[in-house]
Amino acid sequence: IKSEFNLGAVPSRFNGSMFYYDYSDQVFTSILSVEQALDFNSGVSVDPEDVAPGALVVSFSYNAADSEIYGAQLDGRFEFSNNINVNWSALWLEAYILDAQEVQDFRFQADVAPDEAVFRSIDGKRLPHTPRFQFNASFSQFIATRLGSFDYVFSVGWRDRQYLTIFNSEDFSQPNDPRGRLDDSVSAYWTFDAGAGFTSSNEKLRVEAFVNNLEDEVATAAVIITQFDNTRFFTRPRTSGIRLKYFF
Repeated sequence: IKSEFNLGAVPSRFNGSMFYYDYSDQVFTSILSVEQALDFNSGVSVDPEDVAPGALVVSFSYNAADSEIYGAQLDGRFEFSNNINVNWSALWLEAYILDAQEVQDFRFQADVAPDEAVFRSIDGKRLPHTPRFQFNASFSQFIATRLGSFDYVFSVGWRDRQYLTIFNSEDFSQPNDPRGRLDDSVSAYWTFDAGAGFTSSNEKLRVEAFVNNLEDEVATAAVIITQFDNTRFFTRPRTSGIRLKYFF
């Protein structure tokens, strides 16, 4: 649905959509030792003495699973007087693995923990990087004067809890006392950004100031879990600056 209408005296917009995706043989990529990759590819255990040392790892892609993704997306806009605008969008997302071959637990190294670097079921797991709910909104205004125009924007975003690997933080060997190294979850978090600008009346000069991530909220964006490490890559911290543009 796409619609534009007046909410009282306020011009408004409302869009909505629903979606459904049915994946077959979805591709995943894991960091595996050479021995694990050969085990995975052949389905037969490989003699470690016939391959490279277990410390040597490769990026291994494979058709692992059938999965299902569905949800709904909404967005809208309100145009208030004095050139004030409010934009918003919301997303509901479900994303699950329905039917998968068992996947070797790449969080363990075959030559170090052979009893744990084994094939595990990932049926029913949530797909990585798929927060169930997301929300974004912005408040902006444009102000015209004899000297030029001023504008500003304030935006907010929210991301629900999510997982970063196909194992969803599960510790198969110690389900009641999961090891922290296996944690691939990211807690829900907010982000706030702001910006302001001035454009001269002849449109030759433009000055902008911005602050991204006002709350200095740093969240995990990606993770690599190996036998000994939980290596995390983070979103950018608070960033601010000024831009100056002049058109000759």
